[in-house]
Amino acid sequence: MKYLVAFDVSSNRRRGAVVRSCLAYGFRVQKSVFEIFMERSNVDEFEDRMLQMIDENSDSVRIYPLDSEADQGIRIVGNGKRIEQQKFRII
Repeated sequence: MKYLVAFDVSSNRRRGAVVRSCLAYGFRVQKSVFEIFMERSNVDEFEDRMLQMIDENSDSVRIYPLDSEADQGIRIVGNGKRIEQQKFRII
């Protein structure tokens, strides 16, 4: 399933850690916004990982599920392209 992850992290060090983790799961579509592919069963694990990196008092990470209807309704105005899940991995 596809998820939209948006974050506001005040520390450069913590922000870098969040970015690296998001890149491990998906693709950056804006500076603090990622489209991520993961199984529903992995969302809790991803959330726990974010909690270990951020300061809960000053930072936030939002995880929005995008069902197939919402995903098909994404409109891009300006620079950008649709992010599709890859069917394979190159090792």
